[in-house]
Amino acid sequence: MWQPFRNFVSSLQTYHLLSPDLAVRQQVNRQLRSRPCLSCQEWFIRYWTPPAVPEALPSDLVEFTFNRLAAYSGLRLGQVQPQDRLLEDLQFPLVCWFDWGLNLCGDFEQRFGIDITDSFDETSLITVADLVEYLYQEFCQH
Repeated sequence: MWQPFRNFVSSLQTYHLLSPDLAVRQQVNRQLRSRPCLSCQEWFIRYWTPPAVPEALPSDLVEFTFNRLAAYSGLRLGQVQPQDRLLEDLQFPLVCWFDWGLNLCGDFEQRFGIDITDSFDETSLITVADLVEYLYQEFCQH
């Protein structure tokens, strides 16, 4: 009889541990505030086309990345730069829901029809550029 109540209480305690840290999210957004806030198109042109990169990345891949990372993190992605580190600078494990990587894999498969679940390892991606490059490589292989 008490088991459903215990499960409910346990869920409430776990929810707090797995949800984004809104104070850290605000802090990161404050740190990014001094940068210009680019639109998705401006972000694409500035960082993902020559001369910033040797060859332009597909605009739909960059748009996907821009929109999904903003949705997962709550950060103003237009102020994020490719050299920003996911862990140290953007605090991704704290500002996102704990399963942002799984959501990214699912969203990537839904959008592009490519399952990256077996190869995706968020701990091996240091910067935003690393993440975009990984997605680009997966996109090109298929």
